Amino acid sequence: MCMTTTEGDKDRYIVPGLERGLKILQVFSQDKSELGIAELARAIGISRSTAFRLVHTLEIMGFLKKVDNSKKYQLGSRILDLGFSYLSGVDIVDIARPFLQILRDQIDASVHLVVRDAREVIYVARFAAKKHFTSNVGVGTRFPAHATTSGRVILSDLTMTEIVGLFEGVEFKVFTEYTPSSLGDLINMLETGREKGYELSWGYFEPGVASLAVPIYNNAGRVSAAIGVSCPVSAVSQQDLEGRILEATLKQARAISESMGYKG
Repeated sequence: MCMTTTEGDKDRYIVPGLERGLKILQVFSQDKSELGIAELARAIGISRSTAFRLVHTLEIMGFLKKVDNSKKYQLGSRILDLGFSYLSGVDIVDIARPFLQILRDQIDASVHLVVRDAREVIYVARFAAKKHFTSNVGVGTRFPAHATTSGRVILSDLTMTEIVGLFEGVEFKVFTEYTPSSLGDLINMLETGREKGYELSWGYFEPGVASLAVPIYNNAGRVSAAIGVSCPVSAVSQQDLEGRILEATLKQARAISESMGYKG
């Protein structure tokens, strides 16, 4: 005999106690970071005694924590563990894709998502401009991090010790007269880029191609990737690149960062 499940049938499988416990966690917010038993009971429409038992259980499990010298509670560290577990299982490309497509359509330039692998960067997503051809760089392409705007944006998040550890004794491949040719040159460029919050190239890596890159932050506040934008120098003015296009790119990078749990 074939059986179908109606909406009412589905409700029969809900565990009321679990549902109420999860609703208690949802009451907490940035504006309501500390709440007492009575407030929680009112918020989800249950008795104080029921709210007390639920809060006590959540406290024992680490999802709630009692505020010192108070009868109020706040979210516990186990909530963060759940969030980190979720974010660690989410592919940054999947998160970034819709934002990168929006950016490409807004600025009519090729948009890339780039990550670092040791001293190289890898293009992990690309959305080509619909009008202007820039290059045939595709997903999987690797370039030396020191020579590209995207690479330097990601490297700028590293400490001096980490930079030295990566590049000390390494021969720097030079592409144009603007490529850093030594560890000292690279450090100086990274300091400048770090102060600005972005990197810009006006044909400095690939002649005839203008590009800029901005950082993407993860939930730990570290730079985990970069958005790279490129177009022919003949198709855009430097003023427009550092104005309208940079502003739009920063906006989408911020949206991606927040989607990854960044709170900065």
